[in-house]
Amino acid sequence: MRVLSPGLCVLAACATVPPVSESPETGAVRAAELARVRCLLVAPLDNASDLPLAAEAATGVLISGIDPGRARVYPIHELRGLFRNTPLELPEGVPPSLALELAEILGADAALYGTVEGRGRGGETSLVVTLRLALVGERDLLFAASRPVLPEPGETPDSAVRRTVGDMARPVLDRLGGSPPDAGCFDPARTARLRALATGHAAAVRPPVPSPAEGSTPGPPPSAPAARATLPKNARQADWAKRLSSWEHFVLDGVAFEGRTARLAKAAGLADLAGALAATPDVGVRIEGFVDATADPDKDAQLSMAMAQAAGRKLVELGVARDRITWAGRGGEKPLLPNFTARGRAANRRIEVVGRR
Repeated sequence: MRVLSPGLCVLAACATVPPVSESPETGAVRAAELARVRCLLVAPLDNASDLPLAAEAATGVLISGIDPGRARVYPIHELRGLFRNTPLELPEGVPPSLALELAEILGADAALYGTVEGRGRGGETSLVVTLRLALVGERDLLFAASRPVLPEPGETPDSAVRRTVGDMARPVLDRLGGSPPDAGCFDPARTARLRALATGHAAAVRPPVPSPAEGSTPGPPPSAPAARATLPKNARQADWAKRLSSWEHFVLDGVAFEGRTARLAKAAGLADLAGALAATPDVGVRIEGFVDATADPDKDAQLSMAMAQAAGRKLVELGVARDRITWAGRGGEKPLLPNFTARGRAANRRIEVVGRR
């Protein structure tokens, strides 16, 4: 019979969160939400233990426990390959905030992540495994549990970690999905754009042009007759004029702010946007500000709005009629790159534009 140390007794009694609530009503809600998870990112577990391979083995157990007919897992080797040989190369173990950012960037429904921590060598084992499953976007936790690792007689600590992870996760993994995963899981074009952005070759990969929303109605006509179109002065203006006319959403290159403020530091992109708008006098523009997400979403939204407004005011100074411009602040939505490096945070502080009727 195994005897737990006092610390592990407390942990075993208090730290474990049941994967699905014992309440039938709440349990039904959880099951329904788990069934929504068809595109899943399993992040490499973070290793805070003295066993070098424990977290890697635990991650493998999680992936092997998922039925590919119910949920598709983004391959870890491809995840690492996206950022290999770039300033954004992933750490060996992925912490929670980074796991959720990566899941959002890749278009996953949810992220599964966790930690193996403690001591497994020499003397009494004090290992603990923590697992979390969270929806992308609202970041609602569908599963959260911590459990001590208790080796069976003759069982190695690494094997005990694998067994513990399998026992913890099985009730949840069996509920993932409910039908074959969507064919659109992890769109290759999206991952290609992410790789290009990480390597600094984003201009080589353009996103697809979205069609106008079905049933959408044109906006109000301009208050004054449209001006005569002028010829674009350079290739970028010509390209952007075409994108605006196609209602394409794109990042405005050549615009930068002073750190995490709304003070413009570089506005060459806005000058070219003004030229593109002069070439398309019947098209308006919506300017959207984005920032690197912090723990204060309200301040993020305020800063992103201020950035969009600063860009809009500059366009007016450059001769664009005010009634052709709208703006919005998007806060930390839709990150382009993970925020765990300075380069990623800088890329996520940006201006995007889209043509409007």
